[in-house]
Amino acid sequence: MKCNIKYIGKLRNGTPQFFCTIHKSFASNRGIRLEECFCSNKEMFLHPLDILKTSVDSIQIVYEDIFKSLIPKIYINQKEYSGVFIYENSVLTYKDFGGILLSFLHSVSLEQVVCKHCGCKHSDNGKFAFTPHRIHFCSYCGHKFGVKEKNIGSELAFIYDIPSITLENNSVVIEERCCVSYDLFFGTVLVNNKNVNSVVIKNKSFSLVDFLSEKLNDEF
Repeated sequence: MKCNIKYIGKLRNGTPQFFCTIHKSFASNRGIRLEECFCSNKEMFLHPLDILKTSVDSIQIVYEDIFKSLIPKIYINQKEYSGVFIYENSVLTYKDFGGILLSFLHSVSLEQVVCKHCGCKHSDNGKFAFTPHRIHFCSYCGHKFGVKEKNIGSELAFIYDIPSITLENNSVVIEERCCVSYDLFFGTVLVNNKNVNSVVIKNKSFSLVDFLSEKLNDEF
């Protein structure tokens, strides 16, 4: 699928900005319009799954080794799916599933936020998935827009009835591989197949919430 690159205005210093509305990625370098955007995983947009028309009984997100890759495998009805997910006008990627994981780990209030430029619904990911803020970045049109009160936007939270995440008072020692799985419909997060609220790495203990927040901090 070819890029659809649009001019979205200038930065405060006058540098022109270009954005790809297909792959949700910037497409300019020092003000120069590029032929392709910076999205490194364009293949996922080739095979969209319409979850409005598909009966979804289970969604599982699996980071096979979060030390090596922040791109999870997503399983719909126990079958791996590597494309994007479509629901009405929403186009959801693995980053949006990582964002919902962080939001529910922090038990934050989520709202339906709509971009004032293009009218698309908005999802906050990375650190913004658990940090209320007034200025949002729209991944559909590339513009920033403001809201009156600090909030956190989510598309997924208003598509499915997602339960709270329950963590057991336990810890797991991470020696090498760290597999993190999240069952969206059961509210279960497992680390190396164990339900824990803390991890021990090199003899240091970290809360699971802090550990995953730091790892997925830049996934916006």
